[in-house]
Amino acid sequence: MISAALRALLLAATLTACGQSGADASGSEGGAAPAAGNFSGDLNALGTEPFWAIKIRTDGLTFSRPGIEDVKSANSGPVIENDRATWTIADGPAPFKLTLTKGDCSDGMSDRHYTLNAVLAFRDKTMYGCADTPAAIAAQPAP
Repeated sequence: MISAALRALLLAATLTACGQSGADASGSEGGAAPAAGNFSGDLNALGTEPFWAIKIRTDGLTFSRPGIEDVKSANSGPVIENDRATWTIADGPAPFKLTLTKGDCSDGMSDRHYTLNAVLAFRDKTMYGCADTPAAIAAQPAP
């Protein structure tokens, strides 16, 4: 069982990994930042209990979990239906399906608010979280 202090530390590390550095904020990481609730451009999705994060960039997706090496996959683009976008990574060492849906979201462990809800299907689990642009996440108070 994870202590509350360790859980808070893992959340901070995960959210920091999902945020932006000063270089990222200048747009050097590629892709213009999308408008809130838009599925184009850079997006960061994250969840807690268990902690996970996925960076969505034009040139690829990066799936991160504490204590496990990041897995990078090509970004073939999402399937978009109404207010929902789904990225499916069917092969590689960590196949997953990430669905983002427009709507207010709270990670439940910080005061941050997001414009997208996230559902990650990975292995035999369905995990929940939130998503937004890196700039929108970085503009909010640190957890």
